[in-house]
Amino acid sequence: MLRAQEIVKNRKEVIADLNRALAAELADAYRYRFLAQWAAGLQAELVAKLFAEMSEHEWGHVGKFLKRIIQLGGRPLERLSEVEKFSFAPYKLPPKDPTNLRAMLEDSLKGEQAAIDFYAGMLRKLLETDPVTYDIIREALADEVEDEHRLATMLEKM
Repeated sequence: MLRAQEIVKNRKEVIADLNRALAAELADAYRYRFLAQWAAGLQAELVAKLFAEMSEHEWGHVGKFLKRIIQLGGRPLERLSEVEKFSFAPYKLPPKDPTNLRAMLEDSLKGEQAAIDFYAGMLRKLLETDPVTYDIIREALADEVEDEHRLATMLEKM
């Protein structure tokens, strides 16, 4: 075992939490990319741009979580069919009506808030046990807080 793995006291729990986060971020990255293409209507261009940017953030988290799981000697989630099972939040289907931008934004806001809660809980567990994962999750949390703010601001304008 690598020294960097030995210093993490709750390594199996950290790997499990990272896999839950990985699953949620994979689902969100896809959902946001889908919404960016699906959105239609009067303000669709602004909403689509927001979702495209958020999708890129989520893909960035996916890469960091994959890398960290492997560094810890774990095995990342392998089957996309297991994403919903492992995710810390249920996957919210896009609205059937592509002009229902409000529903897209509201559902996404709830998802970001679930991520904020999950990552805040992870940070409390990681504070004294895994400084490397702590930094990765802290950065992800900051992104989710920013996304929450952007979604809420967009909703206020609708």
